[in-house]
Amino acid sequence: MSIAIVDDDQIARLNRDYRQVEGPTDVLAFAMQDGEFGEICPEVLGDVVISAPTASVMAAEHRCPFPAVLDLLLTHAILHLAGYDHERSAEDAGNMDDKTLELLDHLGYARETFGWYRLVTAANH
Repeated sequence: MSIAIVDDDQIARLNRDYRQVEGPTDVLAFAMQDGEFGEICPEVLGDVVISAPTASVMAAEHRCPFPAVLDLLLTHAILHLAGYDHERSAEDAGNMDDKTLELLDHLGYARETFGWYRLVTAANH
């Protein structure tokens, strides 16, 4: 898996080119298994791109440490690479949120650190 931390302009270009969505986003995940040559290297998960400025704004808005927001976004993206998809249904979104928070628990974060997370993701689904 590769991880790139970029600015809003760079992630906005990727968002436009690959998702046909204008503007920056917090994180993008590109699964290696998707597409025409997905079977070539199945052990490679894919690429994760995180916008540092957007993560910084999220951290400030929610009074959450910046490294914790980066861990949240990376965990969310890894779950996408593993096949989770919050855009299929509200149930799938809830399952992905639960798994995200469970994995962050394993990283040693207190649930209170991300008390805002479900409210934000629920509004975006």
